[in-house]
Amino acid sequence: MALVNAFGDLCLDRHNPIGHAIQEIFQTFGDTVQTGRKTLFKFGVNANLGTSQTVINYLGIDPVRPSTNSITHFSSDDAADTQTLRVEGMTISGSELTFTVQNITLNGQTKTALTTPLARVTRIANVTVGQSSTAGDVYIYEDGTVSGGIPTNLATVGNVMPASDQSTLYAGTSVASTNYFLATRWKAHVARKTAAFVDLRFQIAPVGGTWRTVQTSTAARENSVIVTGDPCFIIPPNYDIRIVGTSSAANTDCHSSFDGYFADIQ
Repeated sequence: MALVNAFGDLCLDRHNPIGHAIQEIFQTFGDTVQTGRKTLFKFGVNANLGTSQTVINYLGIDPVRPSTNSITHFSSDDAADTQTLRVEGMTISGSELTFTVQNITLNGQTKTALTTPLARVTRIANVTVGQSSTAGDVYIYEDGTVSGGIPTNLATVGNVMPASDQSTLYAGTSVASTNYFLATRWKAHVARKTAAFVDLRFQIAPVGGTWRTVQTSTAARENSVIVTGDPCFIIPPNYDIRIVGTSSAANTDCHSSFDGYFADIQ
């Protein structure tokens, strides 16, 4: 059986990592897949990474990943914010994830309901042309007590968009039930403020399952790391992805990212 990509090219070259991954998915999982619809680049920053393992995300927040669509509200920590933001995430049914996009309009620090409740928040971004940047950080979270627009229990936060970047800084994502993710590269470096080493782990977990490390690396201020995926890291449907780090010093500014291709199930 000949497997093809979105451009009709045969994917039988064993020296082509994407073509090989397409073959491997078919041989291992029995799914015929097609690339070419969408790529993904995800990046994260933890400016205060310490000596305990923490996810690479703004404020070190590890996004909540509930088994129901219980992420329902949003707010800014600045009372004047009224911008419209784009939210990418996943709804869940059983253990099946479905990708969804919605726009939200801020009402300052007032808790406001999402149009579509979510089980994962993979990205929040200010992408509306012609509008101003938010003055505050924007939180999306499970319903609960909020103080000054910030949930009092940060363990309920689906994700947060810092005002400094107008986009989430989360080195993680989730894979929907309709596709695989072919990770082709991940990178990390330590910013100049701290002379430190950071041990990093690229981790995956099935919905509701245990995190498993699939690759490790170490970065430093004088030694950035780039890991190429040849062969690709094949991440199945209904999986979560994250990068976590442990530093040799407190308050380390660590940046990490990964990218790759979606392979849609035909």
